[in-house]
Amino acid sequence: FDVTLSRGGTVVARGNGDNVLGSPALALGFLARTVADQPQFSAPAAGEVITTGTLTDAYAVEAGERWESDYAALGVEGLTVEFC
Repeated sequence: FDVTLSRGGTVVARGNGDNVLGSPALALGFLARTVADQPQFSAPAAGEVITTGTLTDAYAVEAGERWESDYAALGVEGLTVEFC
């Protein structure tokens, strides 16, 4: 899927799932295999939040900025964040 990241209505970046170790699913598989090889850690459990990487580069934010994401064809509402 694709994402558009905007700051104050201006597009800053476009990205997609391939930017996350090839795909978010592959990143999750990597995590599961890595944890399985380290018995001192427990496996991911239901209800835990797992972030698999970023679809775009990360950007510095400043007070007063409004950032929006748009996932287009994915069919989910984007996120809007305003920084104080």
